[in-house]
Amino acid sequence: MNKKSVFVVVLLLMVTLGCYAQNRPDSTFIGKIYNDELKINIVMNLVDKNVTVPQQDIFGNVDGYMACTGTEHVWTIVTSEVKGHTAHIEMINNYGSEDVSATLTLEKDGTYTYKHVSGSTLKFPLGQKWHKIPSKLVFKKK
Repeated sequence: MNKKSVFVVVLLLMVTLGCYAQNRPDSTFIGKIYNDELKINIVMNLVDKNVTVPQQDIFGNVDGYMACTGTEHVWTIVTSEVKGHTAHIEMINNYGSEDVSATLTLEKDGTYTYKHVSGSTLKFPLGQKWHKIPSKLVFKKK
């Protein structure tokens, strides 16, 4: 192989690897997303499933969790399945007494839409009251 051929092969490999790194298809559902209006966030890694819930590391690695500012109560994502730009997630509350089935979809504008499918109503304790969360929420990455 001459130098020119080697150069072309190396250049093609670099371009291919660069494109893959930037467009990693499964990175859509890795990270932290926010709903500023209700002060709710979702921390997730639905690919590697290696998220530890703060102060609940006894459960080990999970797919992720939903939390609300001002409370330690979380909804843990215990299973997930990603198909394209939509993830089907199953969550349980801190006590394991309630469960939720929902979808999380990456929209064309870069936001994520959470939609309740079945199960309990999401709620978080704030002050002396439990606050119900709407069945459809929009989240953004910061």
